[in-house]
Amino acid sequence: MIHLSRFRLSYKIVGSLILIFIAIFLVVGVVINYVMENTISASEKQKASLLLQTIEKPLQMALYLKFNDQIPQKVIPAVSVADVMDLVIIDRNDHALYNYSATIRTAHEAVTVSRKIADPISGEKMGTIILSYSDRAYDATRQSIHRIIYGVGLSIAVLFFLAVWWVRYLLSPLTKIAQKARTYKPGDRMTFEEDGSVEIEQIVSAFKSMQETTRVYLRKMEDMNTSLETAVQEKTYELESQYYIDRLTNLPNRYRLQEKLLRSKITALAIINIDDFKEVNDFFGIAIGDAVLVQMGTWLHELSGKCYRLGSDEFALTFTEHLNEAELEHRLEMLLKLLDEKTFMIHEESLNIRVTIGVAMGSEKALTRADIALHHAKEKKKQIAFYNEDEGIEEQYRSNLMMASNIRKALYEHRIICHYQPIFDFVTGAIQKYETLVRMVDENGDLVAPAIFLPIAKQTKLYPQITLEVVYQACRVFASRDEEFSINLSDSDIRNPHTVNEIIKTIRETGTASQIVFEILESEGIENYDEVTRFIAQVKAMGAKIAIDDFGTGYSNFENILKLSVDYIKIDGSLVRELSGNERHRIIIETIIDFAQKIGAKTIAEFVADEDIYTILKELGVDYSQGYFTGKPIPLP
Repeated sequence: MIHLSRFRLSYKIVGSLILIFIAIFLVVGVVINYVMENTISASEKQKASLLLQTIEKPLQMALYLKFNDQIPQKVIPAVSVADVMDLVIIDRNDHALYNYSATIRTAHEAVTVSRKIADPISGEKMGTIILSYSDRAYDATRQSIHRIIYGVGLSIAVLFFLAVWWVRYLLSPLTKIAQKARTYKPGDRMTFEEDGSVEIEQIVSAFKSMQETTRVYLRKMEDMNTSLETAVQEKTYELESQYYIDRLTNLPNRYRLQEKLLRSKITALAIINIDDFKEVNDFFGIAIGDAVLVQMGTWLHELSGKCYRLGSDEFALTFTEHLNEAELEHRLEMLLKLLDEKTFMIHEESLNIRVTIGVAMGSEKALTRADIALHHAKEKKKQIAFYNEDEGIEEQYRSNLMMASNIRKALYEHRIICHYQPIFDFVTGAIQKYETLVRMVDENGDLVAPAIFLPIAKQTKLYPQITLEVVYQACRVFASRDEEFSINLSDSDIRNPHTVNEIIKTIRETGTASQIVFEILESEGIENYDEVTRFIAQVKAMGAKIAIDDFGTGYSNFENILKLSVDYIKIDGSLVRELSGNERHRIIIETIIDFAQKIGAKTIAEFVADEDIYTILKELGVDYSQGYFTGKPIPLP
């Protein structure tokens, strides 16, 4: 008896391929039969079409000549064919002219063809022939093909199961090897049964070689893992140090403090800010400034043992003792006293450092609250300030954020609008100009005063957008009017090239250069004299005018006003409001009027609230009146 296991595996595979080719051959045969079946179906349709051709011409003439009674005679060649089941002829209006149905019917009426009968002269449709043709021959062929397919399918199924059994028998040695390989672990030793096939013996030999190689590499990997774990630990420590340690001072940083606030029982937190540290950098240089930070951090750490650097010129001290506010304040005052006595020596330079401290009790939101207390101390010019929830500073911050969001939304939804306050000529008593005043409409339709939203707009960088919106609206309104109109510009507007370019572009597009007056706040704009001068020269070259707003308060620089070549001086409202009962204010206003007349500028009095003030200003020789007495701010169409 010949054992199949003695044959080479290649021979076995060839035998398997032969079986596969046989199966493919059978499948191809089925496909060919399928094609033949479709061919026979097409042949049946062709027969039906030929029958229609035989009667099409006679019918065409009969319909053309309207010999409808001759139609039965004309269709005899078609209806006499046994396979014709139905024949219907309809006219152009879909009315039946002839209807034939075979008396002996079969179950096979799969083929239906139709043909249009056209007018031989015009080509228009005269009627339609519809023929139903029996497919008995086609059905007989189809049944024969189905029997072949069933036989071939059964043969393929038998061959498939035989092939599966054969392949599994051939691969049984490999299956045993695979089972052992699946359970193999590095360091195990696998044993194999002798199969006799050359290929199987080669695979077994390869597995044995692999086992030996795996043991060698396993030992190397263990050594490498040990080295890698050490390297990872070292790198982890290094990265942790970089993340949690400030590189300049080697103190724990803000991230370490935040982690400690979450995990440890902190009873209080103090943020220490170095006063005027920017001046140290500017005067001595960044290198000296860094050295100050290093020494300050070292001194605080040695003093408290719990010091963190938060960034820039700020440090933090944490406390875990149960101290009340008075005890903690006393301890921090002692720190300030020691700092006053401390002299920092840096590159032979001696520096004394002053600080401001913000303190928050407890650990909840300690970092945020201590920072709020620090800002409060700066505002109040105090060295130490404790966070006080009753002051509502956090609520104010939330309110500011909400207002910033409302401003941004109002800009997007075009709810930033302009009102215009009339400015009267004292001589004619007529409205000569208007001042543009911005308003915001909230989501309920109520007006929001500029004093509420403009300061927040400046902090959130939304102010330039508001300025451009005001310029755009005002220029569009006065492009169709004759009066002058004024618009307030801040120092930041004048220093912003984009804002200036857009203002000039809008003036040119609307043709309002000769009507517009730019009001510059004396306390802001004059500080940047060169930039203001360039702006004034640029807009006056186009025909615009310049007014100095709120003149007469604080330090009024008459010399700079002379250089700026202004057209109007607006007398500050604080002088006007108390004019009737304050002789000093009257003297100041007389001086401003005299100064304005000598430089060729006109004067405008703001906040004219009643008739007495109006009469006094008129007697003094002020040129224009602006205030609730002469007119409130209103929208203009």
